[in-house]
Amino acid sequence: MSAWVRQMFQSQIAKRGGLVRRKITSIDKFASRAEVKAKSTKGGYHIVQHGDEWLVFCDKASVKIIA
Repeated sequence: MSAWVRQMFQSQIAKRGGLVRRKITSIDKFASRAEVKAKSTKGGYHIVQHGDEWLVFCDKASVKIIA
């Protein structure tokens, strides 16, 4: 795993089960989408794409789109 992905998932917000936002261009530049997906899946997290960003919900709660 790249240092960039490791740092992303070891950030304080991720450790607290928060929402981590990253631009897709940054993911492609510093790591890979596959690497972020694999780490998210391993943690039981969800990824949602909104515009040009990935939103990673760093907890195991379900995600539901309301409106």
